[in-house]
Amino acid sequence: MIDHLTDDPLAVEVQASSSFNNCFISVTNLTKLISPRIASPRVVKRTDSFIRAHDLNLSEEDIQRVIDDERTDRETSERDGSTLVPIDGNGDIVINALVEVGLAEAGDESSRWIATSGTAYVLKKRPKQQRMGPWKNAASGKDVLVWSTKCIRNLGAEYPVVKARGLINASARDVVDLLRDSSKVTIYNKSSLGRKDKVVLTSSVDSEAKIMSSLTKPPIVRKPLECVTLFYARQLTVQDNIELDGVGYITVGRSVWENEDGSANSSTTRCEILLSVNLVREITTTSGQKVCELTIVTHAVSPACIPLFIGKKAALTAADGYIKDIRAVFEK
Repeated sequence: MIDHLTDDPLAVEVQASSSFNNCFISVTNLTKLISPRIASPRVVKRTDSFIRAHDLNLSEEDIQRVIDDERTDRETSERDGSTLVPIDGNGDIVINALVEVGLAEAGDESSRWIATSGTAYVLKKRPKQQRMGPWKNAASGKDVLVWSTKCIRNLGAEYPVVKARGLINASARDVVDLLRDSSKVTIYNKSSLGRKDKVVLTSSVDSEAKIMSSLTKPPIVRKPLECVTLFYARQLTVQDNIELDGVGYITVGRSVWENEDGSANSSTTRCEILLSVNLVREITTTSGQKVCELTIVTHAVSPACIPLFIGKKAALTAADGYIKDIRAVFEK
């Protein structure tokens, strides 16, 4: 299983590949690569990394402003039908848009999501009062709920978007701190060969943005898979328009690339995560105990070496396992 934050557990099916409608944004000047609600970064470094922005709902005006800001540094070009949009000093537009997409997917309780047979049985049979959170389809007990849906965005539409949800016997802060800590990935991810923070863009008590690199060796592949991912985490607020029962956090991740054409500068098999989300919401039980509900969402592209039908099945299994493995950390 690949770590959900960078080389996502569902991304045993990921590969750098695209030939349609791809939009890249350069993460270069990172002084504003955070939400306006978050304090200024303690660490600011320049990186020549590019991230897809095909689904970030950026207006033509936003994109053009980004292009104009760095036209003197790098000529904007189009290759293979891909719009390459570098930004310098406008990273907040991109990362805030990615958070919006992540919250929309994680908080969507509509019939668009198709439950697995096991999840459908649990939701049908359990009494309504058993669910912990006030939102629809909230988790309860030891059950892990898993859904999938078709991608509503054009890129990677042939691969499912997978969502899973379960309770963790820990505070929301403890869970998000575990997910942020690259040194602890191997505690809950047996397939991980390690994860490193390449560039820390900003880090504070309640938020963090960084580019991470990791290697994973899932059982179904022969060689390790590399993921290089932009990761962002912060505490939720009432302005986020997401149902909460207490403290909440969101983490989002997406693959980044060294080159404007979406290629990597390494010989390893590079994996692509189009979307990785962890929504962590704290819940107070009737006895006063604080637990949290973890909802994950992943959209990843399968490597060419993995047949599509196997990749889809593996994604559902990995989502269930990811929740259980995080849960097990706090039950020891």
